[in-house]
Amino acid sequence: MSEEKKTGEKITINEVAEALGVSPTTVSRAISGKGRVGEGTRRRVLEYAAACGYSPSGNGREAGRFKTHNIAVVIPEVKELVDQPFFYTCMYGVNEVAQANDYDIFVVTTSGKDTRHLERLIDHQKVDGMILARTYKDDVFARYLKEKGLPFVTVGSVDDDEIVQVDHDNRSACRDLTSILLSRKWKKIAYLGNSSGQVVNDDRFAGYVQAHEDAGTAIDWDLVSRENGTAAVMQKKVEEMVERGADCILCQDDSVCNIVLQELRNENVQIPDDMRVASCHNSKILENYPVSVTTLNFDIMESGRTACRLLLDLIEGRHVEQKTWLDYEVILKESTK
Repeated sequence: MSEEKKTGEKITINEVAEALGVSPTTVSRAISGKGRVGEGTRRRVLEYAAACGYSPSGNGREAGRFKTHNIAVVIPEVKELVDQPFFYTCMYGVNEVAQANDYDIFVVTTSGKDTRHLERLIDHQKVDGMILARTYKDDVFARYLKEKGLPFVTVGSVDDDEIVQVDHDNRSACRDLTSILLSRKWKKIAYLGNSSGQVVNDDRFAGYVQAHEDAGTAIDWDLVSRENGTAAVMQKKVEEMVERGADCILCQDDSVCNIVLQELRNENVQIPDDMRVASCHNSKILENYPVSVTTLNFDIMESGRTACRLLLDLIEGRHVEQKTWLDYEVILKESTK
């Protein structure tokens, strides 16, 4: 009899896997009866686990006990094609690290503040942890996961220092970009975006405001729009910004920038001769425009990789930093010459 059995300690799933020369995922699937495992392997795992007195813990969350070797990536419902690359790229980074560590991922789409999809996964013990790929000022998903005690990481900032977060410093990035534009003696830099409750949007706008304060330049508030509206509403705002003599339009993200570029083309406004344009986020969507666009560039795949590494550390009970900041890059191109 092993020392663990003498002291009454349960053997762990990793110990079962090591003893039988299989992966923890195989052991997990054999014991849970879920997933593809050969019948011979399943029988061998179950017999060994029974002989050693192994049984999953009641809540499935105790360190070293039963694990599903599954994690979930929670993303919002994405209706616009221009919004999709961020989440696909982030998930690719998550999956890269997950597979390297014998984990599989669930992709969960949410809308509004509905937590039912998350509740179902937790209640049925389908996952060991979750990654929230978008954060909100009033983040019901983060609050729910914290209450449940499930390990989770956010890609984006939340106003809770107890939650593990991965983010780019969007405020500093947008401040740096705006400062560069102001240094070119353009006093009327318009800002177009929306609020929509997302932390990243507020951070970027705060950077725009901070840059003006740093430069001692007053903001022309008639050139600022953060209304939550349709593409048609934003197109109207672009028209007004042109009429009011804006030197440059700073776009909250690539989705907004795409609308701006299309509307300027419709109005026969030449970039950069008649109007300069910059975006606080970059994606391949902007590569389709004839004029190269000045942007802020973030390594979204690294966001996913980092979030997954931190989540796996949390699942294993290892210490992690509460906040991880990732680098950004200001890329100056033809649209702001």
